[in-house]
Amino acid sequence: MILLEPGESGSRIPRSDRRYEHVRKVLKKKPGDRLVAGIVDGPEGSALLRELDEEGLVLEFEAEGEAPPLAPIVLVLGLPRPIQAARILRDLASLGLSRIELTLTELGEKSYRQSELFAKGEVRRHLVEGAEQACNPRLPAVGVHWSLERCLGALTEASTEASTEASTEAATEAATEAATEAAKPGSRLVLHPYGASERMGSGEPLEPPVLLAVGPERGWTEAEMRLFASRGFTTASLGGRILRSETAALAAAALALARLGLA
Repeated sequence: MILLEPGESGSRIPRSDRRYEHVRKVLKKKPGDRLVAGIVDGPEGSALLRELDEEGLVLEFEAEGEAPPLAPIVLVLGLPRPIQAARILRDLASLGLSRIELTLTELGEKSYRQSELFAKGEVRRHLVEGAEQACNPRLPAVGVHWSLERCLGALTEASTEASTEASTEAATEAATEAATEAAKPGSRLVLHPYGASERMGSGEPLEPPVLLAVGPERGWTEAEMRLFASRGFTTASLGGRILRSETAALAAAALALARLGLA
């Protein structure tokens, strides 16, 4: 799917844009052809290739409907190496998670938080690439935190604010009840290879929204595991093998989608 930013329909996209090369050399489209397209965080549909020359291209978008919603899964991920983080963000966006929270951890490398990936706003580009691959223009929200405690605290505050706002604006008793139901914590699982009480690939269906936590390269500390326990997390594992962060994150997300009946 070719994704357009709001307002780009009918405007010239320069030759330097990566979409130009994709349309011309990969898709081999010509003026008058139509492409599968969408507006970032907006509708999906098709785009008419109105112009294509040495200077750039012009696409005219036509909406055909709302894009399917993102999955009710939030992934808390111990901040990995920047090159890994870029790949993980792209692939998790393809899987359709609603939110990704990256956090520094006790054993994590503090310099990762200051990489150009975050300093120069490169995160969004990788999310867009993942959404293009998935043919769904919706992007997950992404947060970056200096500690696990701050990360979990921010998630709790966001849930509380959303519940309060929904309850305040509810016009009927039924709407208030629905807002309260949406604010429930759902299933909370922290991935840890030792002392896990369940396997991610088995067990009862998960209760949305699902909150998953995957550690960094060196894993979670005992103090961090106690913090998770205090926030209602259950320990789960992906088996007896120790996996890379990106492998564990994708495997956990895929299994969570399956247990939600979405994969």
